[in-house]
Amino acid sequence: MRRRAVLASLGASTALAGCRGPGSPDRTATQTETPPTCAEPGPRRVELATAATIPDEIGVSATVTAERERSTAGAPARVAVALRNDGPDREIDVADDGRCHLLNRDAARSDPNGLWLYRANDTPTDRAGECWTRDLPPRDGVGFDGYGCGRYPFGSGETVATTYEVWDDYTVDGYLRPGTYRFDVSVALWTEPAEEGGTNSDPTVVDWWFELSVSDADG
Repeated sequence: MRRRAVLASLGASTALAGCRGPGSPDRTATQTETPPTCAEPGPRRVELATAATIPDEIGVSATVTAERERSTAGAPARVAVALRNDGPDREIDVADDGRCHLLNRDAARSDPNGLWLYRANDTPTDRAGECWTRDLPPRDGVGFDGYGCGRYPFGSGETVATTYEVWDDYTVDGYLRPGTYRFDVSVALWTEPAEEGGTNSDPTVVDWWFELSVSDADG
């Protein structure tokens, strides 16, 4: 499918446009396994480090807000990510639902690996003790369901927003390790109606990213 890519940038940053789809990010051979449980959660602070900006001519603004910056045994850190349509009525391949939210599938995993962002209404049920990590054995790769997201109405002035809980990535060593973690997002926008009998008109693809920083916090 041919698409016109528009890159969101901060300073001289660059990104590659592409479909958000199924993937299996693998651990490297040098990484060691971590136990599937976490005995000492320890408080952490999760803050927004930086975020890209989308060019004004696209007519879409993106924001990320730390709704809860502290992660403790009682509650995880939370962030809200939103896209606002500052242009005309159009369509988008994102919705606030369990399948096609902004950070679905592999987009919810940070780079470098270390954090997962789970939609607040769809968090795992296999939490490891008092830690915000999954009680699963580590694995070499993580698979995702292979499905497509269609075209959703995105009216002028409308916002699509989703709240995420910040969880540890159970496939790597440590627990909510201090550091900076990046999340890359790619969305498709259509300004023309779908062709009769199909949805194969070429969209504009917008790439955007943000980074979260994790640090130790006092008890």
